Amino acid sequence: MKSKYIQLQKLGVFEMVDELPNGRKAIGNCIVFHEKRDGYGNLVKFKAHIVAKGFSQIPREDFTDTFSFVTKFSTLQIFLSYIVLRL
Repeated sequence: MKSKYIQLQKLGVFEMVDELPNGRKAIGNCIVFHEKRDGYGNLVKFKAHIVAKGFSQIPREDFTDTFSFVTKFSTLQIFLSYIVLRL
């Protein structure tokens, strides 16, 4: 956990503040632990991910940017095939 926290600080992922702006609530988070294993099932290392509880955010108040998903090539191929068949 400590190494993950130090890495996030180095990358500038978050900023520590003393107090929130008026009318704002802090967004909660949780830590997800995961065991990484090799192809033989041997334990390689433990991993931890800090996950924000984004479902509690309010659009245009807590965030302004949205992100689109990355499309797999197979999905694009199916979509284009469907269009060609409809012509």
